[in-house]
Amino acid sequence: MSDKSPAVVVLPYGMKLGFRPGQLPLDQMAWPLGQPDRLKGRALRELAPEDHLLIYPSGTAHIRPSFGTKAKVSMMVVEPTALHRKHLEKLKRSHRKFCRVLNANEDFLTAVPNGLFLPFGTTWVPEWREADVTKSRMLSLIASSKRDLKGHVLRHSTVEWAADNDIDMDVMGRGYRSFETKSDGLAPYRFSVVIENVQEPNYFTEKLLDAILCETVPIYWGCPNIGRFLNTDGMVICNSAEDLQAAIRNASEEEFERRLPALRAIKEKAAYWGNLEQRAAKAVIDSVGKL
Repeated sequence: MSDKSPAVVVLPYGMKLGFRPGQLPLDQMAWPLGQPDRLKGRALRELAPEDHLLIYPSGTAHIRPSFGTKAKVSMMVVEPTALHRKHLEKLKRSHRKFCRVLNANEDFLTAVPNGLFLPFGTTWVPEWREADVTKSRMLSLIASSKRDLKGHVLRHSTVEWAADNDIDMDVMGRGYRSFETKSDGLAPYRFSVVIENVQEPNYFTEKLLDAILCETVPIYWGCPNIGRFLNTDGMVICNSAEDLQAAIRNASEEEFERRLPALRAIKEKAAYWGNLEQRAAKAVIDSVGKL
């Protein structure tokens, strides 16, 4: 990027601003549009007023007197409302502290004047272009040990149902069989059962996108309007446990081959949705002066 154009830096998820945020080294942060030479080896306080700092939610961000920079600060609230409702409520009062507030809940966005629409979407298979997607297995499911949200519970109950019914399904993840890279649980498989943590409009995650990028047909429970973002002909859309069970029973080489062309056709779009911070940076830059 040009040294004269506004720069966009992202405070990495989990990195804290602390008591002296201006001293934070910019080289340790994320630069989704590239780090200009003028800011290499510099600190947060050296950002210019036309530059942008993007942050994820934190409790102190709503009341912090300073972010240690002259740059415009925007907040990305990308987790589902079920997890970040408290931040959305606080932002109805604190939104004036921020240049933009990025979120996918359209009801919330109508309540703040500086809101920008930003669906979540990330990827945990950055090596997807080089991945060997030769199919040798039929079906997988990746699950953590969590049981807090509806999707967590549905994931575990689906695993139990498959075991009780002698379904040949490889189950991986924390609490089950481990794997080295996420693509190991997707790329060799024709189908994967993909269950989001919640069913919420405009909310989809790497769980779906990674399957698509590995050319693995998602048996999908999650975003109810996913068709707004991706053509669903390469997926099996499910709305209940019964739908999931029926789709699992119907998984076959013939069904995979039938859906594969549509699946391949949306890989680049899935990669676009998977680049969250780049989308956020471009949205903020494009929006300045429009709201």
